Amino acid sequence: MEIYKIAIPLIFSRLGDMTASLIYFSFAGHFIVDSLDSASFALASISFITVIGIGFFSPTLIKIAGSNDLNTNNIKSEITISLRLSILFGVLIICIIFFVHKIALTPITNLTNTEDIQALLLISLSIPAIYLQVTIFNFFNGVQKTHYEVIYTWTFNICLTSACIVLINTNSAITLPDFILIYSCLRCAFATLALFYFNSKIHLYINNSQKSIQIPKEQYLKYIARGLPMALCFGGESFLFFILSFISKNLGENNLSAYQASLHFISIIYMISIGIGNATGLIAARHFTRRDLGSLKKTYIQGLKSGLLTLAPFLLASVLWKENISMTYTSDSTIRKLIETNTLYSIPFLTFEFVYVLTRTILRSMDDFWAPTLLTILTLNTFGIALCAILLNFYRNIHSIFITLTICSFILMLTMFWRLTFLLKIHSSQPIGKL
Repeated sequence: MEIYKIAIPLIFSRLGDMTASLIYFSFAGHFIVDSLDSASFALASISFITVIGIGFFSPTLIKIAGSNDLNTNNIKSEITISLRLSILFGVLIICIIFFVHKIALTPITNLTNTEDIQALLLISLSIPAIYLQVTIFNFFNGVQKTHYEVIYTWTFNICLTSACIVLINTNSAITLPDFILIYSCLRCAFATLALFYFNSKIHLYINNSQKSIQIPKEQYLKYIARGLPMALCFGGESFLFFILSFISKNLGENNLSAYQASLHFISIIYMISIGIGNATGLIAARHFTRRDLGSLKKTYIQGLKSGLLTLAPFLLASVLWKENISMTYTSDSTIRKLIETNTLYSIPFLTFEFVYVLTRTILRSMDDFWAPTLLTILTLNTFGIALCAILLNFYRNIHSIFITLTICSFILMLTMFWRLTFLLKIHSSQPIGKL
C-alpha cells in the first residue's frame, strides 16, 4: 500500500526526533536530577518553537508533493526562500531569547527563574539547525525520498547517545549547561552536513539548481502569508501544551517533570499519527492537483484504516507496560506513579488525536489552511484552557490536564471531519474548471 510505503519512513523519522528528546530527558532525569525542572522547561519551550516552524514551512512540503514539474521558477523560489527564512528566523529567535536572558537578572515572573532562562538560551542555539533540517527534508519527503531523513535522525541519535556515554564515564559532576551546549552543537553540526548533502543532490531533481534567481520581496511576503496560518495552527496546538507546563509546575513538586515525561511519551506514539497523516496528505495533494476527488476520498479512508490498525498495538502496550515506561524517564517513585496514571488517561486522547491530525492533513492538501487554524485555536486555546481551569477547581491534580486534552481532541476530531465533508460537497458540485 502506498500509504505505508511513505508513512513507515516518516514514522521512523518522527520517532527519531522524539528519541533525541527522550535521550535528552532521560539523561537529565537520571544524571542531573536537581536541574530536571529547568531541563524540562527548556525542552518544552524549544518544542513549542520547533512546532511553530514545522507548521510555518509545511506548505512547502505540500507544494513540492503536489507539483507536476519541479523545474519551474516558482518551485526554485519556494526552496530558496524556505532555506533562507529557516536560518533568518532561527537567528532572530536566538537574539530574542538572548535579550530576555540579559534582562532576567531577577525572575521575570513566578513561573521562571534565571536557571530556566539560561537553559533555554543554550538550547535555542539549536533552533536555526532544526529549522534548516525541516526545510531540507520537506523537499526530500516531497519527492518521496523519505529514507534520507530516517538516516539523518537516527545517526544523530547514535552520536548523542555516544556523547552521553562519554559524559557519564569521564565526568562525575555533569552540569545542565554543559550537556545542553553539547546537544546544541551536535544539532548545528548535523544540519550543516545535511545542507552540504542537499546541495550535492538537488541537481538530480532540478536543472540548473546552482543558478541564482532573482526573488522579489513580494514573494517573501507571500511565503510568510502562506505559512502563517499553519504556524498559528501548529502553534495554537503546542501553545496549550506550553501553558499546561506552567500550570503543572504550579500544582506542586514533581508535577512539571511528570507532565513533561508523560507528554513526551504520548508524543512518541503521536508520531505514528503524524507519519501516517503526512503520508496520506502527500498522496491526497497529488489527487487534489488533478481534481480527482474520488481518489482523494479513497486515500482518506485508507489512511484512517491504516492508522487505527497501526496505533492499536501501541496503545495496548501502553496499558500493559506503563511501569516500564515510567522507569525509562526517571527513578523517582513519586514521578513514576504520576506518569503511569497519565499514560492511562492518554489512550482515548491518542485515538481522537489521530483522526483529527489525519483529517487536518487532508484539508491542508486541499489548500484549506485558515479554517483548521481557527478551529484549533478556538478549541484548544479558548475552550481547552477554560475547561482545564474548571477541572482544576474541582480536582487539583495533574490528571485533570489529560482529561482536558481528551475532551479537546474529541471536539477537534468532529469539527475537522465536518469541515472535510463540507469542502468535498462544495468541490463535488463545482465544474472541473472552477475547482
